Amino acid sequence: MHNEGALGRRHLAPLVLVNLGVGMHAMIWYMASTVMPSVVQDLGAADAISWATTLYLVTTILGAVAMAGAKARRGAWWAMAGASLLVSLGSLAAALAPSMALVLVGRALQGLGEGMLVALSYALVRELFTNAQVPRVFGIQAATWGITIFLGPLAGGWLTETFSWRAAFVATALLPVPMLAMGARILRRHPRGNSAVLPAPWWRLLFLTLGVLAIAAADRPAQAGLGVALVLGGVAVIALVLRLDKRRAPHLFPTSFPQLSHPVSLGLWILLLMPLAQAPVYVYGPYILQMYRDLSPTLAGYFGATHAMAWSITAILIARLHPRWQNTSILSGPALLTAGLTGLALTTATQPLVLVLASLVVVGVGFGVCNMFVNQRIMASVQAGQEDATAGAIPTLQGLGGAISAALAGLAGNAFGLDGALSVDIVRRASLALYGGGALLSLLAIVMAWRFLRALERGR
Repeated sequence: MHNEGALGRRHLAPLVLVNLGVGMHAMIWYMASTVMPSVVQDLGAADAISWATTLYLVTTILGAVAMAGAKARRGAWWAMAGASLLVSLGSLAAALAPSMALVLVGRALQGLGEGMLVALSYALVRELFTNAQVPRVFGIQAATWGITIFLGPLAGGWLTETFSWRAAFVATALLPVPMLAMGARILRRHPRGNSAVLPAPWWRLLFLTLGVLAIAAADRPAQAGLGVALVLGGVAVIALVLRLDKRRAPHLFPTSFPQLSHPVSLGLWILLLMPLAQAPVYVYGPYILQMYRDLSPTLAGYFGATHAMAWSITAILIARLHPRWQNTSILSGPALLTAGLTGLALTTATQPLVLVLASLVVVGVGFGVCNMFVNQRIMASVQAGQEDATAGAIPTLQGLGGAISAALAGLAGNAFGLDGALSVDIVRRASLALYGGGALLSLLAIVMAWRFLRALERGR
């Protein structure tokens, strides 16, 4: 009997194409995370290290939203070409930067281009493959992500140690080239999408971005009062956007969010709180390990990517978990995240590196055991007519949580002295604040997970 989900030789080129966007995104993310400690040390800008993550994540959201309009107006090929150009220009700007300001501009451009390319890669899966083939293609994309997580620190660390961090950014400028070559072969004759696609809610996205940047700017003022005002102002702007979004279509978020009773909203809270708790791991993890623990850029990069590798491996291992165990898995996710972050708070400054590594693994396993099941339950509970808003809200809230958390991590890190010479006392206090604060947020995620499961049970 013919297997409709099988992938033959004629599917090889499209399969490579849709995997290149996902792989490039992971590669650049972990190359940049690996080299960023060397960047800020060379440019004397340790106080700005969190901005590299915040700007990147915010513009990734903007790029993902912009993709549909660009694809509808210009077609998939030209959308890919424009996004690739943004990635390359951002990489070259960072490589040539005389100061941290231009590095941040480069990271913002990278995020904008990569957000478009990843969203385009997922959109093309639906157009280039049959419905029966889609799950297999998504599975291969997940494997690609896991492989490039391993390659990113290796490439970034080797280039930094052999040449300089600037060479690593030059290499990232070349990464879109294979995707463009494959795209030219496949997409030049590919039909445009629906030109009547709804316009994106750009004003709400703009204010959402401004709210995040206000929080990020709180790490700069010398006056504590101004910093508090910026954080509160940023939170107020984000709350206003959520209020306005309920009243106007197209919605960025389902109308049930952020209430604490509907299962869709509670599931989205889990997906927001967990990245919100985790961001200090990738903002300051490699930096502390390289500058304080004297690890090489490559080894510090691998430590920084450990939780992502554990996430991917765990997700693959439990993908076919029996439904009766999935509730336990959903509750275990934020609980393991709490345990891992608590471990980092207590081990980063003085304990053996093997304990730091174990804590990072626990953080990753926490995400891996629950993320896919939370996503599935959310989409199964979505209100009629809000499928697109809910599907779009999942990556938006995860990116937003990471961006806000990176901004708050920068505020706390600078306040506890991570922008200067690192001592045992500074790293101990900063670790307790950053990772301990993250553990408290993940406790909230446990509460949301418990309420989520109860709401689902009531719905049945």
